[in-house]
Amino acid sequence: MTTPALKYSVQDRSILLPYYKRFLVEPLLPFIPARVNPNAITHGGHVLNLGALLLLALTAHMDKRWPFIAVAVLVHVYLWCDNADGGHARRTNQCSAKGEFLDHGLDLLNATYVACMTVLTLGAPPFWSVAAAVVVPAAAAVTYWEQAETGVFQLGLFNQIESIFALSVALVARAVFGAEAIAAVTVLGVSLPVVVLGVVSVVALFGIVRSTMRVAQNRGRLGPAIAPYAFGAAVTVVAATDALGTIAAIVAGAVVFIFIGIRQLTLRVRGERPLLERGVLLAAAVLGGLAGYRVLGGTPNAAMAQSIDWAAAGVVSVAFGGLALARALEGHRAVERLDRR
Repeated sequence: MTTPALKYSVQDRSILLPYYKRFLVEPLLPFIPARVNPNAITHGGHVLNLGALLLLALTAHMDKRWPFIAVAVLVHVYLWCDNADGGHARRTNQCSAKGEFLDHGLDLLNATYVACMTVLTLGAPPFWSVAAAVVVPAAAAVTYWEQAETGVFQLGLFNQIESIFALSVALVARAVFGAEAIAAVTVLGVSLPVVVLGVVSVVALFGIVRSTMRVAQNRGRLGPAIAPYAFGAAVTVVAATDALGTIAAIVAGAVVFIFIGIRQLTLRVRGERPLLERGVLLAAAVLGGLAGYRVLGGTPNAAMAQSIDWAAAGVVSVAFGGLALARALEGHRAVERLDRR
């Protein structure tokens, strides 16, 4: 859905995507009425994916099978919508800068939802849950930074569609066998949930490193990458030292990286270069301080630990969530001006 005003090249190495579009998306596009706005399809897919996450969060602890099957259906409908919106826009000549900005912005949120659903489905230990749930939005944010620096949107072999199919396998396995049976499976002495989330984390981390290397090869500025790297390291240390609870660490990490990603998108549509985000560095320092307190022997009681968790997650969510919304509105106004030209 690229428009001339936001022209950039795309290198998508996804293994499954060409076949998915050929056999499941393109044959159905003619059935979508031309009057349907592509952005409505984008929004609809996002709502379904968010609904799948909320359903799983509310029912994952219950001894029921149907929620996992329902979530698998919902994420596949979302996946179809996310691949059909662009095709429908091109087929009906409704491409717009606003549509592209919306699609990329919601992709950042949707990738985070999928990562969190994978964590909820597998029920892995806290460290690996935090690692997988946070490194995925981090990889997406760094991809947008690379796009803003180089003008190339890079997508790897293991991407959205591969993630959805892997999640579907996990959801069906959880529905059929249950959490205990999945946790009992080991690979070289390591539980299957840890192996899966470890692979997810390594693949996403590799993507982050490759993005940074490509920016360097294209003589881009590496300074703006300091903030996400520092914050990612801080979240890792916090998770490893149990300085924050699992949910608080996931919320804090995901919200900050969503802000970083939205910030890169907004700067790009405004024709500006990426910046060193000092607020993110401050957040990294605060998390590092919490981890240091724990390492040096600080052991808060349960009530104090819970208060720290709520305070950290709440402050980060309000501060960076508010900043992300403000940057998204800036980007929205910028693409509306582009569409009026």
